[in-house]
Amino acid sequence: MAIQHQAGICWIKEDQWQRFLEVTEDADMLENDWHDWVRKTEEMIETFSAKGIDVVKVPVDVEELISWCHEKERTVNSSSRAEYVTKLMTGQPLQGDTTH
Repeated sequence: MAIQHQAGICWIKEDQWQRFLEVTEDADMLENDWHDWVRKTEEMIETFSAKGIDVVKVPVDVEELISWCHEKERTVNSSSRAEYVTKLMTGQPLQGDTTH
């Protein structure tokens, strides 16, 4: 099946995993161990790929994500991560992009 759609996923490096779990509001929904998270996420990526959705791993620096969320007055959660990843993927400005 040809890839028809593309989606991004927040990809956290192993050395930032514990910090990520400390700050994300939905840590209870995630694996405690980074290797377990990678295994589960890879399985999800394969499932989406089989349905024609190309999932791109978007490297996210946890401290930059935290800063962006503070700027937007948002908590770090699945919704804010999705918006942040979309901005990274589309090249939208991350800093100073609020309207006043």
